[in-house]
Amino acid sequence: MPNYWIFQVNPKTFDVLNALKNEALTSFSVVSHKNRIEKGDKVILWQCGKNAGCFALCEVNSAVSEFSPSASELPYFLDKTILENQDSRVHLKVAYNLWDKPITSEMLYSKAFERFNVGLPGTNFQATESQYKTLISIIETLDVVYETLPPYETRKKERKPLNLILFGPPGTGKTYHTLNHAIAIIEGKSLIEVEVENQQYRPKLKERYEAYQQNEQIAFVTFHPSMSYEDFIEGIKPKEENKQVYYEIEDGIFKTLCQKAAQNPNKNYVLIIDEISRGNVAQIFGELITLIEPDKRSGKPEATQTLLPYSKQAFSVPSNLYLIGTMNTADRSVEALDTALRRRFFFEEMAAKPNLLPKIGNINLKLLLKTINQRIEILLDKDHQIGHAYLMNIYTLADLRIVFANKIIPLLKEYFYGDWGKIGLVLGEGFIQKKSQPFNGIFSNFDYEYKDDFENRVIYELTEVKDWDETVFREVYFAVE
Repeated sequence: MPNYWIFQVNPKTFDVLNALKNEALTSFSVVSHKNRIEKGDKVILWQCGKNAGCFALCEVNSAVSEFSPSASELPYFLDKTILENQDSRVHLKVAYNLWDKPITSEMLYSKAFERFNVGLPGTNFQATESQYKTLISIIETLDVVYETLPPYETRKKERKPLNLILFGPPGTGKTYHTLNHAIAIIEGKSLIEVEVENQQYRPKLKERYEAYQQNEQIAFVTFHPSMSYEDFIEGIKPKEENKQVYYEIEDGIFKTLCQKAAQNPNKNYVLIIDEISRGNVAQIFGELITLIEPDKRSGKPEATQTLLPYSKQAFSVPSNLYLIGTMNTADRSVEALDTALRRRFFFEEMAAKPNLLPKIGNINLKLLLKTINQRIEILLDKDHQIGHAYLMNIYTLADLRIVFANKIIPLLKEYFYGDWGKIGLVLGEGFIQKKSQPFNGIFSNFDYEYKDDFENRVIYELTEVKDWDETVFREVYFAVE
């Protein structure tokens, strides 16, 4: 039976992403468990730090011995001094190369995953067979989600779904991340490469995104209840000339972008549909809902075209046009979506990420958001949780008060239809209090059988915002701290 290990990489000393990308990683240093690590053991290759995650699954391909890294590996050592202390190594065979789609901590711990020790100084930590098999099951799931992919160990480039919907509660960065997806598609990069760049300096990405919009390679539209086929595909619209009204056929944003993509097959085009579930998708797409399927696109074996009702033109959807939608699950769950839409889009969940949040003084924002979301999930469901974006870029207690008063509490009022009692269950008595004045005798002198029930009714109200100090916020999560 093989042993299972975690070989941890520090991104400040070794560029594991590019080493794996160029298939240059063939060995690894052994500092601990030198007498136990053997040929045939299984390895979880884990990068620690800001972009932590599993970047590969490997197999030990030799006994522990003293040798130097190969010439192909040397360029990826960012700190050459560590080579002086890496005498013992093993050869590795990469079984699953995940450089372009690593399995992040958030992906693991959103599942029933047995946590392991990572992020600590050192490497060569012990793992379990269960942890290794869980990672394989996630990889297999990703293969399904991202259409039909070749095996991880042989593929060189990430294949992106033509029709994708980012879904999750409000404030989880769905619209924010459409920029990353669009840039990756347009520039032919992997998503992780763009996300790394985004973390380093987002303004540069935004500049390129806006340039692609100017060049009409990226288009953005927001669906709403009054959005129609005529707005999106084509329709007859009124025009005025010399005070005379006439009507002509006008192309919508989708048809326009399809035509541009068809004329430029060597380029990729992206249409971002924000709040896709707020529109009547079946009515907006009409008969074209079938044409967006990957195998029905122009140039494919099952390519299909239709005759448009207004212009009477033959129309098909090109294969170089990508659709990216966002969907707020607080408005509508995935299960409630139109069946035709669900069949034709791939869905990527955007969950709340409390781990991204810092401390404000003595207030642990990570624990604060985690506790609030646990309570919301019990009272409602996970679709109505609160995203981490609400608490990003907060630096003072005053900032936190403003966000709670103007954003989070109004959102909770919407979720619970103004039921202050349930909001109190989420936030506690520091935020919600009972009105102290008695109600006996408040009504007019009228004989009504339920009068006593109303006079004894408990009514809640919000406490004063100025009284929300560090203790009030900490008491939200004190029971689980």
